[in-house]
Amino acid sequence: MHPAAIAFQDPARLHARCEISGVRRSTLRPGYETTVAVPDEVWEPLPDGYPERFAPSIFTRDNGLVELFRLPDTVFDVPTATALVEMLGDPFPVTLGETADRPGLASTHTEPDTGLHLGLHVDNHQALPYPSRETARRRLCVNLGPGSRYLLLADTDIKSICRTVHHNAYETHIPTTADLRTYVTLRRTVHVLRIRVDPGEGWLAPTAVLPYDESTSGQSQPSVTASWLGHWHRGLFGPLI
Repeated sequence: MHPAAIAFQDPARLHARCEISGVRRSTLRPGYETTVAVPDEVWEPLPDGYPERFAPSIFTRDNGLVELFRLPDTVFDVPTATALVEMLGDPFPVTLGETADRPGLASTHTEPDTGLHLGLHVDNHQALPYPSRETARRRLCVNLGPGSRYLLLADTDIKSICRTVHHNAYETHIPTTADLRTYVTLRRTVHVLRIRVDPGEGWLAPTAVLPYDESTSGQSQPSVTASWLGHWHRGLFGPLI
């Protein structure tokens, strides 16, 4: 299994804002799609030595890296965030829009056509097949507040999941969220990280490869986010952790 590759300088900082949980199948949960993969909500601190498991290797591509960052002080709303993204080096970023999420949501991402929550899922805007999956754009998301929220990030990538679920046919398959749901139904082990993202902070992640979601559980204030997809080099912002 290939874990998430998270850029961090100090393991203690990742410990301080990250917890871990198992993943389970949930069926006929009100407000959700029929069968989804969701955290089991038993959140625990990262075990000692665990952050090193997510350390990038020399083989980690820029578009396969998870990065947490603090926004410049001049960025405080969607227009200024959009202006910043247009300067980051990808001439054709894909704007995904903004969301305003109330506090207390275990899952914030929904299917646009139905409004139903997706649980852990992968982005498939490009619908890339297994062999070229790593070339997908990364997702950039900024939290404009006023509340904090969480990035939920699976520790197992969709290509590993696809190989298990589709056996001999995986090389011609387009990995989807359904593969993750089947994987969990087969009682294969997946863990999910819950990483706190405060107002004025953001993240970059390969969400076409790593199943993810966001959450406002336990928060007392709503939060607004804006998101984009693009091909961006690592290190565009100073490291948060």
